[in-house]
Amino acid sequence: MNTVIRIIKPFILPALVWVLVSASRVPLPVYAQYNGKPETIAHDFLDLEKELGAARDQYPAVNALIGKAVGKISSRQNHTTEQAIVVLRTIVSILADEGYRFGKNLLLGVGLEKKTIDCDNYCALYIAIAEVIKIPIVPVYAPDHSFIRFFFDDGTYINWETTQAEIRPDSYYIKTLRIPPESIRDGVYMKTLSRKEFIAVEYNNIGAHIMKGGKYAGAVAYFSEAIGRYPVFSSAYHNRGSSLYALGRSDEALTDLLRANGLDPSRAGTHNTLGDIYLDRNELEKALGEFNASIKLDPANYVPYNSIAIIMKRKGDGRKALIWQEKSRRVKERYGK
Repeated sequence: MNTVIRIIKPFILPALVWVLVSASRVPLPVYAQYNGKPETIAHDFLDLEKELGAARDQYPAVNALIGKAVGKISSRQNHTTEQAIVVLRTIVSILADEGYRFGKNLLLGVGLEKKTIDCDNYCALYIAIAEVIKIPIVPVYAPDHSFIRFFFDDGTYINWETTQAEIRPDSYYIKTLRIPPESIRDGVYMKTLSRKEFIAVEYNNIGAHIMKGGKYAGAVAYFSEAIGRYPVFSSAYHNRGSSLYALGRSDEALTDLLRANGLDPSRAGTHNTLGDIYLDRNELEKALGEFNASIKLDPANYVPYNSIAIIMKRKGDGRKALIWQEKSRRVKERYGK
């Protein structure tokens, strides 16, 4: 096995590593089987999803996964890098044997039913197992993406990309997801999340699910809950601002979207919706700046091209309006966004 270099950061182990590390100082409990007690983060996720259809038979599915992990993974006080990798790969094997695979799915309950789990819910299942067996892993949030960190006693860690079952350095996420330095500096991304903050990710996912169904007022309440638990949660500000805009509450929407943009200036959708608000207000230069920023970040989205065509038409420049309309048509034809 190739040696994996741990990542060293000058900070104290995150709390838990949600209590898990401190718990390893005392004798660890041995579970002959797991019957749902103690409850885990995955149970908390399902509790929050009850009103959206999470069924009681989905709890036993979580319990079964944890039970299999308890039978295959031994509790220990310290881990070497090689032992950590064995633990992580064992969890991968358990999930795969149960038929779970990666797929876009906002709700854990739906994922358990359809056997398709997204990144956030993969993390929830890993951590549910960790909470019972006392494994020092915690979630980490990046733009619209979660992964986990396995911490060691000396403060070093490895990142585990659950959707790929691979170790990835911090630089992989920063480069791949185009994370701005200021977003890392301000604790928006690449920080280990507390349990409270990870629950905020679930609130945001539920809100996004509701928003997709056009129930914007209901979605706003969930996004507000997410922000209350994770005050620099850019995605929740973006989503709440977008919902407020859909409800015609543009002043409130503008406040949220400006906050989202300040926390994460690399989100194309935030720039696009800001452009829509400024266009509605006939603040054409501000709108133009936002649409251009959106295109720079996501050139495959045809919508801001068309919006710039509208701006040009309002300015009385029909020739440029036609040019931007044609650009919009070509981008839509090529990418279909």
